[in-house]
Amino acid sequence: MKLANKYLYDKKTVCPVCKQEFTYTRVRTSQLKVEERGRDFYTKYKDDINPFFYEVIVCPNCGYAALESEFEKITNDKREKILSLVSEKWVKREFSGERTPQKALEAYLLSLYCSQIKEDKPIVFAKTCLRIAWIYRILGDKANEEKYLKHALDSYVKAYSGSDVYEEEILLIYMIGELNRMLGNKEEALKWYNKVIHHPERSRHTMIVELARDGWHSLKEE
Repeated sequence: MKLANKYLYDKKTVCPVCKQEFTYTRVRTSQLKVEERGRDFYTKYKDDINPFFYEVIVCPNCGYAALESEFEKITNDKREKILSLVSEKWVKREFSGERTPQKALEAYLLSLYCSQIKEDKPIVFAKTCLRIAWIYRILGDKANEEKYLKHALDSYVKAYSGSDVYEEEILLIYMIGELNRMLGNKEEALKWYNKVIHHPERSRHTMIVELARDGWHSLKEE
């Protein structure tokens, strides 16, 4: 079964950088059926659909790429930088339609580069690098998976230490603990799991607290 038939649909938008209209592909979330969810929230779905492959929008005309939630967030000076550093060297190519892991990786690496040019907030880098790590996991590339998990961890720590206030702060703290565990940093992982378990908002986030407890116990039993 082609994924396009059941899970994917196209939508039009106008690029905030080159001002041209183009088509990008989205996922029908109502059709998704979860098969397995990892502790870092990488989720396997029925029919091997990976919805996160489509979270990055890429303009095929100028090469500007960003997470869908960040796509419209660009100032005039950063727009000029994208045009200079990305668009001038860009070879037009299509990112709509079904994405292979390799095509998704190309989209995410381009998005990461554009985020660096835009000087996005650390939380954007964290989300992007985590998803790049997931793609390398799918591809069986352990070295690059670990590399991008480390980048994600660094960015989550910067986000937590910065001045921005996050409604889901407890999730951010959990991710710092979980990524430390995945990277073999046992003492750091225990410290951050503990912050989740004793967080003032813990009663509103029971699933996150349970995950942190499980992680804490698994490390203590090693």
